[in-house]
Amino acid sequence: MDIPFNFQSYGFGSLLIILFVAVSVGGVFPARKRLTLNGLKHYQDVSGNIFGVAGTLYAVLLGLVVVDAMETFSTARITVEKESDALANMYILASRLPPERAQAFQSLCMSYAREVVEREWPMMDQGKSDPEARNLTYRFFRQIADVEPTTENLKAVYPLLLEQGMELRDQRRMRTTIATHGLPLIEWIVLCLGAIVTVTFTYFFRLESLKVQLSLTGMVALLIALNLYLVVLFGNPFSGDLHVESEPFQTDLEIFERLKAFDEPAHR
Repeated sequence: MDIPFNFQSYGFGSLLIILFVAVSVGGVFPARKRLTLNGLKHYQDVSGNIFGVAGTLYAVLLGLVVVDAMETFSTARITVEKESDALANMYILASRLPPERAQAFQSLCMSYAREVVEREWPMMDQGKSDPEARNLTYRFFRQIADVEPTTENLKAVYPLLLEQGMELRDQRRMRTTIATHGLPLIEWIVLCLGAIVTVTFTYFFRLESLKVQLSLTGMVALLIALNLYLVVLFGNPFSGDLHVESEPFQTDLEIFERLKAFDEPAHR
């Protein structure tokens, strides 16, 4: 399930957390009016045992989902670095090709980096990928296929170039898959229903002090809201205020420009 952009902004997320806690705490008042103290005390032991089991199950589920979301964010960042490294390696290896092919291949590397930074990164914020960037990866393999490894130099470079091309393709596929697939809808439904049930259980432990009950309910709601928001932030690594940057590809572009400027006088 793709989370709308504004849900992943710190400001709007903070408002949602405050709203969830406020609604949860506000539910204490009608609950205390409808449920008598004697009635609650009669079911205190049973409800306490049930709450212990339900709360533990939900805590384990929520914890696993949060860890999985953090791992997704970490995987996305590593994937971007590997993809940009493969692109840089291809640019360097291409310098060993015949001059015309080297220039064409390196120009293709620069075009891919620009396409990813300028067009695809903003598109990933909306859960999409850029077809033109994908087409450029196909052109990489067409360029490699046109190379005839007739010399010892080309025989050494060709398999390395092909290996890095496949690495770039694989890492790109993983990156776009992460960007276009968020947490499944069914998981969000379970998490949200679990949050509601867990908070509702706190209403059945009526305490003599209203302030104490409001505080306990508020703390439980806050912990749940914060963890759910972590899932929102980390589960969509290329969207919102907390996202994986395109810096590795920007660094590639800077390196390519410097190498190009360095090589131009040598070809004159």
